[in-house]
Amino acid sequence: MFGRQSSAERYVLLWNEEHGPNLGEGISRSSDPKAQLYEITVEFKGMRPMREWLRATSEAEAAKFAANRYPTNTNITVATNNNDKRSR
Repeated sequence: MFGRQSSAERYVLLWNEEHGPNLGEGISRSSDPKAQLYEITVEFKGMRPMREWLRATSEAEAAKFAANRYPTNTNITVATNNNDKRSR
């Protein structure tokens, strides 16, 4: 038996782990009635940037929500001038 391997010991597991979006209230969206719309730009490898509006209470929270929605992103930018009137 010494030096021999069972059939269960001879395999190697190789796979890509796909990380899906982490969704939920307070994780990828806000339920705060005072939340405003923030324009974000999400970039992915090999694709054109995507623009979206997210409802959040701050720019940092909007960036966190975008990162949770799109975990495979390469860059997230939150527009600093939020002049959108739809949030009221």
